Amino acid sequence: MSYDDSVKLIWSLTSNGPATSITASGNSGLYAATPNPGVPRTAVDLRRVDDVWFSVYAAGGAGTALTVWLDTYDSQGNLWTGAGQSPLSLTLASAPGQLAVYGGMHANATYFALPEWGRVSWTLTGTMTGVEIALFGR
Repeated sequence: MSYDDSVKLIWSLTSNGPATSITASGNSGLYAATPNPGVPRTAVDLRRVDDVWFSVYAAGGAGTALTVWLDTYDSQGNLWTGAGQSPLSLTLASAPGQLAVYGGMHANATYFALPEWGRVSWTLTGTMTGVEIALFGR
């Protein structure tokens, strides 16, 4: 397989466009142990990605911080989860605000190999409005 250095959006929280509000913890979806032919196992397909750029933005809200991270699955479908275990995690202490982090095979500070499948997860006990969570890859 040849290397593709173009950047593409892998996953984004855009249920309501730029006015998306979140009031609870969540994630990008479950792992399909036996997917249909041609259908990815998760919404976060990392099979053709060497590096990722992860961003979080919130326009407003009340309550505690929003923490977002990239979970990964091993080759047997076991979930490796948690902001403390993920090399890619962000904590937005208050809104408005924005943060970004990057990592992967070509990152000096956050070097790691990506598995085939992932999941974006977040925790929040308050409310944040105008939220955008995006994961880009190349």
